[in-house]
Amino acid sequence: MSRENEDTLNTYNVAAKIYLNNTIAHDQKRPEHAAEKRKQLTANLKKAFSSLPQGAKVLEIGSADGDNAKILESFGFNVTASDVAPAFLNACKKQNLKTIKLNVLTDNLPSELQGVLCWRVFVHFTPGDITLALQRIYDALLPQSRLVFNVIDRATHNCNSEMKDFDGDYKMGAKRYYAYYDKNEILNLINKTKFKIISNWHEHGGHNDWFCFTLEK
Repeated sequence: MSRENEDTLNTYNVAAKIYLNNTIAHDQKRPEHAAEKRKQLTANLKKAFSSLPQGAKVLEIGSADGDNAKILESFGFNVTASDVAPAFLNACKKQNLKTIKLNVLTDNLPSELQGVLCWRVFVHFTPGDITLALQRIYDALLPQSRLVFNVIDRATHNCNSEMKDFDGDYKMGAKRYYAYYDKNEILNLINKTKFKIISNWHEHGGHNDWFCFTLEK
């Protein structure tokens, strides 16, 4: 695990409650926009995991408030939410989700997984962190299982990475590490593994554009 990621985890351990409150406040300002984002994400995840059967064992890495894990649960999957910060785990438990404390870079993943979601997670990972995470996830998945993840498109930024806090709605009072990638760089990292790319798409956001991938073991 990189020092950058370690510093970011320390920030979330201290300020996860602030993050959760900020997210709620932000969505309340634009409820229609938040609902549309959730609708689009639901459609994309349903398509990405469409090959999995009902009851499939699915893990979300970096669940935060648990909203994405609830989307996965709505597809009929056997979902486990995971995170490192206690406040995030408590938020997931309030949504009646099964939870485990998990750092994908250092902890053993559950066995016989059929699906893994890492949404807005690799944004805090160096290339070395991503390489390690991809291999560890691959090893934990059953054959014909799927991984969905995304990273921020470097084209919308003037640097490869930075430690930063945000102004406005998402200000946490402490810096986090952010990495930005071009598509070829991510493809090269994927190609270091045995994963097969099933699909990829590009999402436009308010401050960031995202490369999104569905991989299969």
